[in-house]
Amino acid sequence: MEVIVSVEVSVTDVDSLRRFEATVAALDEVVEVRRVFGVPDYFLRVSVADADAYAVFQMTKLVTIPGVSRVISHLTMEVVKSEI
Repeated sequence: MEVIVSVEVSVTDVDSLRRFEATVAALDEVVEVRRVFGVPDYFLRVSVADADAYAVFQMTKLVTIPGVSRVISHLTMEVVKSEI
């Protein structure tokens, strides 16, 4: 199951942002990290077995990262096109 996750962070200094990026990129479930202009600050593509596995990932890994202020999850209904 794939989940697109928007993440807002409450830090703005470069060192904290780099630490956040390194931490999230090291998570096995995260297959893509994009820093974007505007709000949210990041989009993540997360791959997990099912909704229960995503709930565990979000509650035990993602929201525990320092600086994370908001997480919005978008569960994929169907991949219509992918060039990856």
